[in-house]
Amino acid sequence: MASRFRHSLLLLCIMSYALPLVVFASAAAAGFAPGSLWLSKTEAKAGETLKIYTVVYDSSPSAIEGDVVFTVDAKDTGTQHFKLNAGETQIVSADWRAVAGTHTFGASLKNVSGTTGIANTQTNLVNITIADAPPSPIAQYTNVVTNIIASSSPAVQNVFQTVASTTEGLRQAGVEWLNKALFTDQSLAADARKPDPEVLGTSTSNVVSSSTAQKDGLFGTAWRYLLQALLFVFTVKLLFYFALLVVTYVLYKIIRAVFSARRP
Repeated sequence: MASRFRHSLLLLCIMSYALPLVVFASAAAAGFAPGSLWLSKTEAKAGETLKIYTVVYDSSPSAIEGDVVFTVDAKDTGTQHFKLNAGETQIVSADWRAVAGTHTFGASLKNVSGTTGIANTQTNLVNITIADAPPSPIAQYTNVVTNIIASSSPAVQNVFQTVASTTEGLRQAGVEWLNKALFTDQSLAADARKPDPEVLGTSTSNVVSSSTAQKDGLFGTAWRYLLQALLFVFTVKLLFYFALLVVTYVLYKIIRAVFSARRP
């Protein structure tokens, strides 16, 4: 008798737990698959592009559609619209440009139509840490030079400041000269392309000076490209000083090689 009572009690408990699950399963006909949020990379550096993925499903007898809103640190980072026929599953994704630090990723369902049984309107949350982007070679070299100067004596720092001030003046003067030279060269090229005037119904002879013709030809084109390249280098301060260091180093190696060759 006691054994039959225990079996009856166990069956009653199973039914009491199973009934809500059956009702929930029949009502939850669509939504996010459990634990379905993941990223294209688990380790990344700042500046890289990551993809955020999730899965939506429709087990209802009718088609549904809606929006998946992706979030990073609880802020919207992209919205993707989806349409699903009955019984279909779809992977939805969004791009995110990585920023250094620890971030929390998630997704939610919005504006779903076609069914009222939505389960898991929020995905699981995923946390990853984005590393800082590595510095560029130019920035690394600049930091080394800056540290050397900072650790030098006051006299060396004063000399460097004087040289830097003079060099900066030369750079600005170079920018001004290159701008004028480029403007003058373009003006000459434009004048050379103007049609010759007509006199009494007949065209004057198409005479162009040799210097203008030379500038308007292959040499002129190469000269303009050279001016534009130099202007770019002189305008970007970091690039100018890096180029100056390279030129100084090359000249130092050449002079050293010449004096070494002259020794008996």
